[in-house]
Amino acid sequence: MSRPVPAQPAVGTAHRPAAEPGHAGWHVPHEAAWSGGENVEASPDGGWEAETWPPDQTDGGAAAGRPWSEAEAAAARRGLREPDQHHPVWPATGQTGSDRFRPTSGPAGGPAAAEPTVAPPAKPAAGDIAGDVAGDPPTTVRPDMRAVALALPVPRVDPGDANAGFLAGLMATEPADLLVALRGAPTDSIEVRIRELRAYLEVGDGRSLAIARASAAGLAERRGSDWRVVWYRGLTALVTRDWETAALSFDAIYDAFPGELAPKLALAVCAEVLGQLDNAADYYELVWSTDPSHVSASFGLARVRLAAGDRRGAVAALESVPETSAHYTAARVAAVRARLRQRAATPDLLPDLLAAGAQLAALRGAGLEPWLAEQLSCEVLGSALDWVISCTVGSFPVQTDQGRQLLGEPLNETGVRLGLERSYRRLARLAPTRSERIELVEAANRFRPRTWV
Repeated sequence: MSRPVPAQPAVGTAHRPAAEPGHAGWHVPHEAAWSGGENVEASPDGGWEAETWPPDQTDGGAAAGRPWSEAEAAAARRGLREPDQHHPVWPATGQTGSDRFRPTSGPAGGPAAAEPTVAPPAKPAAGDIAGDVAGDPPTTVRPDMRAVALALPVPRVDPGDANAGFLAGLMATEPADLLVALRGAPTDSIEVRIRELRAYLEVGDGRSLAIARASAAGLAERRGSDWRVVWYRGLTALVTRDWETAALSFDAIYDAFPGELAPKLALAVCAEVLGQLDNAADYYELVWSTDPSHVSASFGLARVRLAAGDRRGAVAALESVPETSAHYTAARVAAVRARLRQRAATPDLLPDLLAAGAQLAALRGAGLEPWLAEQLSCEVLGSALDWVISCTVGSFPVQTDQGRQLLGEPLNETGVRLGLERSYRRLARLAPTRSERIELVEAANRFRPRTWV
């Protein structure tokens, strides 16, 4: 597993690589992990100092002025439980919650905002037998990377900060309201500045992002020794599409805290946007298999697998989200779409049609929003109609039981067309505007079974 590196092939391994003199950016010495993160610094030559993980315990203790605690040693060991082709000995073990990061709870706090999306057809499916050929990856839609970035774990507030109590008592949730509330802080502090920076990133307009960039640069000048500042420099860079700065910043946090999953998740995002799909998949899979509370890792893993043409792997990642997760429904909806969109109507489509139909029926039974349920029904039945027409015109022999049903309709052209007509009419009744209702009724009429009078 390699680190994402901009503008050149990925280098490094799951363990700390040798010196990388071509890099320019932040450096977090390993002793920062033992001394509260107060030793973050830029390398004087703009490069990276060579380090090896895990550092010798006596060296770590000497650098920090004390021996490692049991918890710190355990955190370092967790960082080495990373599967790669050279060191496959460590099994994935469920990691407990981090004492440095917490799950995000902001407006972009759900991975559903970044669900893997296959580009939909220009017109409703049905009768159009075209699709991807075997081995060709589907055309995917890049997710909102701002939403992906803001869904990353959030550094916990330093309890020693002068405004820790003030921040804990803030009730505002909307970023604009939070910015107003932060002006009432009793004194200036790093944590207030960081919270303000994140609020500007969440607002997300051009002016706010410019303020966030300036704030990140100012914090780096004032307190470049604080690992939280390095993290938010990386987050700001990720939101503002400065991939190089983002990768270098998160790489520094990774080196400082090898037992933390948050920087690995951030590096997965960097690798994804840099097009290093294998590298991104390795990091996402590592995080997801280690701690299933990081649901965004399963969505990321599905995205990169889908972009690489691995539909089966993408669906498996999405269907591994447990039913107890708040994002279970979003994951299953994405799985239905990942199975079918841009699929050629070939014989091997049948199992996925039936699986998607069963999944949608289960989602409906669990109370899926009616508008979304009917949209998915149109997608599933549209793919089924392509498949049935392919059978009819002799593209391949019919290989289905005549009594088989899909979403309550017989799996033949008449049954599928009836199902499509009903779903489009239901959508028309739910449409918010007259023009949309007219368009959906016209679609229902197009799919109505042909009859002879």
